[in-house]
Amino acid sequence: MVGYLPWFLLIALVLIVVVGLWVAITFWLTPHLDHPDGTARITGSCGDTMEIGLRFRGDRVVKASHWTDGCAYSLNCVCRAADLAVGKRPDEILEIDADLIRRSVGGLPSDHLHCARLAEETLQAALEDYMKRAVQASPPARRASLHLHIADGRRRE
Repeated sequence: MVGYLPWFLLIALVLIVVVGLWVAITFWLTPHLDHPDGTARITGSCGDTMEIGLRFRGDRVVKASHWTDGCAYSLNCVCRAADLAVGKRPDEILEIDADLIRRSVGGLPSDHLHCARLAEETLQAALEDYMKRAVQASPPARRASLHLHIADGRRRE
């Protein structure tokens, strides 16, 4: 019985190292955004959840983060939606739709087209969150133009 203890400890140590490396690599590869200007987290009818965070400087997105607990197609779509938003103004982000996301990832099987729609919905919700926060934080004179900007976005959707 005592002869098995060193082997047990060695196997436990190897498992701890493997799991630790997996957690570290996953954390390192997943983009994180502290205090985003706009964020959204949506769960689709398929059960996949997507999250997008946007950081603005001036009127352009300078950094975007994404996360999903879904399949590889969901990951590709949410990643591409976040990447497409970087460098764009809010009115340009409104033009990012499921079809553009689908084309950007190189196409999707017909049973995974909902992944692109969920990524679009999540991106647009993050933009709407940003716009609402911008309206609340802005002086009254600027609020009127931001309200018009939000209304224009809703008309396009």
